[in-house]
Amino acid sequence: MACVMSFKVFRAGMVVAVGVATLLGVGACSLLAPAYRDASGQVTATASVGITSLKTGDCIYDVSNMPDPITKVQVVPCSAQHEGEVFATESNVANVADDIVNFCIDQFASYVGIGFNDSQLTAKYFGSDVSSANTDVQCIVFMPGQMVSQSYKGSQQ
Repeated sequence: MACVMSFKVFRAGMVVAVGVATLLGVGACSLLAPAYRDASGQVTATASVGITSLKTGDCIYDVSNMPDPITKVQVVPCSAQHEGEVFATESNVANVADDIVNFCIDQFASYVGIGFNDSQLTAKYFGSDVSSANTDVQCIVFMPGQMVSQSYKGSQQ
């Protein structure tokens, strides 16, 4: 089960999913991308995916109305209407809320192009396992209730 947590500090208010190794007739191996991703790992079709399959740059259709806990999200191409975007991921992180929030805040400026505390955007994170000492983390940037059809990367919002 996954944990979803939003944060806004000082304000009021992969990795391509591992494909299947396939033996070819000549004995070579090949890594296949999921059907919703192209060969470079970009989302090209709407899909319901497990949160551990999310990678930096993935756009998520609805962030504001997600249940807690969650196990799946709907990814879409970033040119399609969406509310949020994954701006950082990390595996095997200590499952301490303050540390996870600090990790996401530290990654925010390099992705969005402006510091988190200077931004009008908010963020949430998904942790893949709330009951263990370590978790995989996905940091999501979004403006609650606002749908966009472009990436937040470099937007300086």
